[in-house]
Amino acid sequence: MTDRQVILLHGGAGAATMHSAVAHCVGEVRDTPDTRPTTSPAVIAGIGTTATHALRGRLLLDPLARQGIEVVDTLAFPDPSALFADSRWELALVLSPWKQEVATQLDTLTVSATRTGVVDTIVRYADGVIGVNTNSWAAQAAMETVMGGRAPASILVLGSGGSSNSVALGCRRAWPTARLIGSARNTSALEAWAGRFEAEATAPDDIRGLFDGTAPSLIVNTTTWGETDASETEPFVFDFPELLAPGNSYFDLNNRISTLQTTALQAGMNVMSGTFMQRATNACRVALLTARIS
Repeated sequence: MTDRQVILLHGGAGAATMHSAVAHCVGEVRDTPDTRPTTSPAVIAGIGTTATHALRGRLLLDPLARQGIEVVDTLAFPDPSALFADSRWELALVLSPWKQEVATQLDTLTVSATRTGVVDTIVRYADGVIGVNTNSWAAQAAMETVMGGRAPASILVLGSGGSSNSVALGCRRAWPTARLIGSARNTSALEAWAGRFEAEATAPDDIRGLFDGTAPSLIVNTTTWGETDASETEPFVFDFPELLAPGNSYFDLNNRISTLQTTALQAGMNVMSGTFMQRATNACRVALLTARIS
């Protein structure tokens, strides 16, 4: 596997990075045969533990309003079967824990969705539905921005769930030759992840010894530790402070300002929460509703 380098950050402008991510995401759908948009997108669905909140949140509603899209209804479903049984929606948000399972149930996927085995968005067209991975483009835009245009020598990804795959693909597009390391408690999922992206896999207790007294240039937390107050009541499986160094970068996919983010800031790190990524993801979703695909 060899990735062609695709850089989203141009001229140091974070906003332009988001626009570039959207353009690439829409371009993948345009490259998928026989996809034609419906003419009046208005009903948005969702599945996942936070679907009800996401469908009503400003991070989604604001970009829809800016594009003049009137949402006449939002539909939260308990599982993929219920989602696919209902034909009223034009766009569906796929949230944890369904992103990988849904990818196996769709016949048409974009390149990024195929590569990662992850679908976070489904768009309904006149000829059917297509599974899209917007997260890989959004995560890449976020990582390039928090790195400030610099290329990391090493990237450490914490966690082995669906989001870790989207992050890894973004890393491989932006920095194909960077050292990419993953760590998680789920050994089988981690090994599969490492094989998919030509990365290294290591147990949480063995991370520190990989860097010869230095620290990873970029750390990415894809776990849900820090997503809520309750999540932080359990010990974090990684020895996080030992991985930090002033001037290096930390990206946390969780929108909440967590203990991990505060700790990284106190260590002098460049820190980004998941809000930028979420805004980029929703910008991609809105673009998919409005773009003319032919």
